[in-house]
Amino acid sequence: MPRTKKDAKILNVKLATSVYSQLEAFCQESGMSKTVAAEKIFGQFFNEYFERPESERTIFQHVIKE
Repeated sequence: MPRTKKDAKILNVKLATSVYSQLEAFCQESGMSKTVAAEKIFGQFFNEYFERPESERTIFQHVIKE
């Protein structure tokens, strides 16, 4: 029986070689695909980010809301 397709969007990103190497090592160690790992990493980050009050959400000091 074919697998049900999930609702998804394609995201192409260019990562620094060091970050990509860490992602590959993580995937080898955990047995996850890069897609699953990225979804979990982004998901955890965004859950923690949006749990904070809006006034505390800036993670990069040089980013200014307009």
